[in-house]
Amino acid sequence: MIKGLHIWLLFLLSGTALFAVADVPVLPYPQQVKEGKTIAAFSKNWVLKAGGIDLLTLKRLGAVTKHSLLRKKTGLSQLLTLSLTGKNKQIDQMIGQYVQQFDQKNWAEQIGKEGYVLILNQKDQLLVANTERGLFYGLQSLRQLMDAGWKREVYIVDWPSLAHRVVFDDISRGPISKVSYIKEQIQRMASLKVNGLSFYMEHVVQTKAYPDFAPADGKLTIADIKALSAYAKQYHMELIGSFQSFGHFNNILSLPQYQSMGETSTMISPLDPKARHFLESVITEMCGAFSSNYFNVNCDETFDLGKGKSKKYVDSVGIAKYYADHLKFLYEVLKKNGKQLMMWGDIALQHEEILDLLPKDITYMTWEYGDPATYDKWIDPFVKRQLQFMVCPGILNTNRLFPDLAIAKANINGFIHAGYEKGTIGAYTTIWDEGGDQLFSQDWYGVYLAAEKSWNVTSNLDHGFDTRYESVAYGTANGAYVSAINALMKLRDLPLTYNMNHEIWWQHILPQNGETLILNNKDVAAGLKIIDAADELLMAAGPKRHQTDLATLKYIVDRYRLLFDTRTEIAELSGWYQGGTKKSSENVKSKITALQKLKSRYVAMEADFKYKWNRENQPYTLNYALKPYQNRIASLTDLEKKLSGLPPNAVNANWPTATAIGLNVVELDRYYFNYWLLSGPFVNPNHGFPAFLYSEDPDANRPPKPGDFAQFVNKPFRWMKYNTDNGGIINKFKALPADRYVYAFCSVTAEKAMEIPAWIGTDAELELFCNDTSIANALPAQVHAPPSALLPAEKSYNLPLKKGINYILLKIRSNGTNAAFTFRLNTTEPVTNHKHKYTINANQNNHEAD
Repeated sequence: MIKGLHIWLLFLLSGTALFAVADVPVLPYPQQVKEGKTIAAFSKNWVLKAGGIDLLTLKRLGAVTKHSLLRKKTGLSQLLTLSLTGKNKQIDQMIGQYVQQFDQKNWAEQIGKEGYVLILNQKDQLLVANTERGLFYGLQSLRQLMDAGWKREVYIVDWPSLAHRVVFDDISRGPISKVSYIKEQIQRMASLKVNGLSFYMEHVVQTKAYPDFAPADGKLTIADIKALSAYAKQYHMELIGSFQSFGHFNNILSLPQYQSMGETSTMISPLDPKARHFLESVITEMCGAFSSNYFNVNCDETFDLGKGKSKKYVDSVGIAKYYADHLKFLYEVLKKNGKQLMMWGDIALQHEEILDLLPKDITYMTWEYGDPATYDKWIDPFVKRQLQFMVCPGILNTNRLFPDLAIAKANINGFIHAGYEKGTIGAYTTIWDEGGDQLFSQDWYGVYLAAEKSWNVTSNLDHGFDTRYESVAYGTANGAYVSAINALMKLRDLPLTYNMNHEIWWQHILPQNGETLILNNKDVAAGLKIIDAADELLMAAGPKRHQTDLATLKYIVDRYRLLFDTRTEIAELSGWYQGGTKKSSENVKSKITALQKLKSRYVAMEADFKYKWNRENQPYTLNYALKPYQNRIASLTDLEKKLSGLPPNAVNANWPTATAIGLNVVELDRYYFNYWLLSGPFVNPNHGFPAFLYSEDPDANRPPKPGDFAQFVNKPFRWMKYNTDNGGIINKFKALPADRYVYAFCSVTAEKAMEIPAWIGTDAELELFCNDTSIANALPAQVHAPPSALLPAEKSYNLPLKKGINYILLKIRSNGTNAAFTFRLNTTEPVTNHKHKYTINANQNNHEAD
């Protein structure tokens, strides 16, 4: 019988044209795939048959993949025979013959624990794997083929490039998912052969030992995590534990009962017995709930190392030992609980001696979210020490209205490939939600990219990926959804919406508290053109499944349109009010009607956003996410009331001033610097500007990073991130007495050396430094009339910029009321920024990640 079967298979393979194919609608794309002749479409009703597995396994697979185990009495159905290798010799021999076309002599060894072989032709429909997980993944590929209406014979031998394919979702700095939505994530990710899910957790876990630090309306309990771990197990996925165990601790330390555990306000103290007991108790409970053998203690971005109450001790032993000793403590806690420690690699890369002080079986999570020419510096320190590591690309959501999927695609493609070449054990794709209002349904394209690349590292994520993405995710073949994303990505090149930044959303639309608002609408027309193109494509998308993805993308497009329309209408309204033309009651009524229509759009969009949020997330932080809506609705309502209260027959001269009514808006096509690092205010006992540049402490007297300290008269002043919400007037320090000094810092990157005028508007005295050299501490070269009666006069200084990064420092002396200022560069080149880092951007395709 076997001999005859062998002969028949040889005949079949020699008589059927088989060829490699690039468009099989399977995602991730299989390692090896060939197709044969066209046949009638396979039925979508598949019946699973045990050919070499027990009935319990068959039932589990049928239940979790929703494939039937019984033939239907009506309608077409087809049998798929499932077998584990070594359980049915006849099937193993058949598979061995089929895979000869791939030159696979040791196919069972090649597919490993997660791979599979899928054979679909007129004669045989077989799925074989070494494990139940492999069969599960093979069934995912089958479903994708059938959903696409596949009509050809197909032969697949498939296995993963990387053992660990993980998605890491931030649930601590914005939305925290509902348990029901996490289950949706698990199902959908598992269908993409993702085998790990983890969460960034600071304060959103509720333990029995310390139940009081988790928000009442936004948390996962230990019971929740256990239930999710059990649910994920059905889908052959593990939940990886995670708890921030060093820095980023401000949410917990801000509570009075935990403040004493702090090294600083943002970092827990490794030397404090109460802090150590807290960490051990919380982590131990979490270890019992998460199913994976790995546990991520995070310990990244510990900005305050050596700056807190243990500074003398840190100075005596060094930062590396101080940091490593804390990690050793955490290592022992996890070891007691049978877990393997994972940690972010950034601090160890800054102080490489840490790598030599820690146990060798730690797994380092090395992260980078940009698209550099090489990823060597994030990989090589681990490779040369033969340490275990995972590469961690990112889906860039942080402080963005929509993820920068262009840079995410390049980062996922490049970083995972580089890691694979140098021995990474996995890809740990991060989704950060700093900013507060991101919906996970806008991230799925990035998740599919990561799933593809981490399973099949040879994929280039090219047009073929996009075609398969639409087929698998939405059941469409028109390309409209991905084209809409690509169209939307053009916003990232406009200075107004650069990097998809969210500053435009948090900026006020009308002046607040009598302060002037600056509007630069230079890019609005171009932005609307981009939005129109994306909107038209979305109208044609027509997804058959996962419609929430399209609904979310439509919401993003509509929000941008509303932003652009608002800026235009407010500029027109303020221009009308400030202008000298005669205004009638009818004019006022028409303006009020326009305001009411604008407000109604915000009310409707707020309701839509709340619906989308509540579908995915718990209530926690929703109020924060709604603030821009509520502030804008309140501002429009207030202005409407003021306009309605204008005397009907009064002439223009008798109307309130623009400032009094709230229309002191200045529309200028100038790019003001909105984002700075600020420090102070300083009181100089010797009077006059403080002599130091960045800090009196010699070790800290260097261009600052967010969170650094400026030491002055034995007192620390933190360098704070500040982003103005009024279009360019830096007025963080209000009602400031005289002789108080404020420092403001930013960087400017130039593509070539140049001298460029910096125009600074302020009524206060200032000193200006470029690359640590004083530019102006006496009379400025030129004084210019204010660009508007609502703004101060400007003074210009010539900045000698070198090629590359230039450091700009302003020292402002309060004039007795405040230390407000404006700053811009007088150039026709576009100026873009990522936070406090600015670029004179002749090439606007250069984008910076976090």
